[in-house]
Amino acid sequence: MKKNVKHRLSAKPRRRVVWFAAIAAASLFTCGIYVGFNTWGNSYAPAPAQGGIPQDSAPVQSTGETIVFPGMDGSKIKLPLQLSEVQLSIDSDRSYIRSAPPRIPEISYELSPDLKDKLQAVLVYRPDIPGGYLLLAPAGWKASGTVGANGSYGLTLTNPDDTEETLHYSDNAWACLGCAINNIGTYFPDQANWADEQGFSVYKPIAFDEWNDVGSEGDDHRTALFVTTSKDGFHQEGVAYYAEDSNGYLFRLLEFNLTQVSSIEDETIQSSMRFFQSQHGPINIETD
Repeated sequence: MKKNVKHRLSAKPRRRVVWFAAIAAASLFTCGIYVGFNTWGNSYAPAPAQGGIPQDSAPVQSTGETIVFPGMDGSKIKLPLQLSEVQLSIDSDRSYIRSAPPRIPEISYELSPDLKDKLQAVLVYRPDIPGGYLLLAPAGWKASGTVGANGSYGLTLTNPDDTEETLHYSDNAWACLGCAINNIGTYFPDQANWADEQGFSVYKPIAFDEWNDVGSEGDDHRTALFVTTSKDGFHQEGVAYYAEDSNGYLFRLLEFNLTQVSSIEDETIQSSMRFFQSQHGPINIETD
């Protein structure tokens, strides 16, 4: 893939796109379900003798913890911390080691004091390897994560007051090469021809209401903000990111599905996205 390819779409905020076909469902599952996670490491615990998941190893959910962020005014902002142990794919041959939630390092990302009662941090961790990742989300939304057999992973948070409103995060984790290439071509329109050349054509392009990349080079140039409207009237707002190295291609997506367009301007929604945008993904937490 050519790096730092100039986008045909303007990098100015909220540039409206008018030349796409009608919106289609996101193509994150082009190659089938691809939720899983291997960015915490490439070595895994040995598979259990008979495979599968132990019956007493159900995912753990907890909301009884807190985490401290620095405030933009120099204060300390305490947010609720939701702990979510993800469910391994039924096809996974990785064994449970019952790892405890990883210790979170000191956070340097600054938050507005006005958000202390509106946001939560979500620490997602796996039972088969140490480590995890941290996202910000609206306070009170409930998390459910999954790990796929191919090494990719995903997380969905649901608004308990309106279960049709969700926040979805997915990461191919350098797995499912075709999924990554197709999604790069879908969410970065200037890469659609490249995806076609790789044999993973974008047959259902998204009709973006708004789209812009966040920079002119490097990781920022490979990070895009977008807004779409689906046929059923729901509004999507999200951040997409891709990368390339010797492992292949990485594609990450954080996307809100909202029932009201006014929710898009909500500071809680925007703050969750800015946290993701600032580091091109969640905070990955690795342990020895």
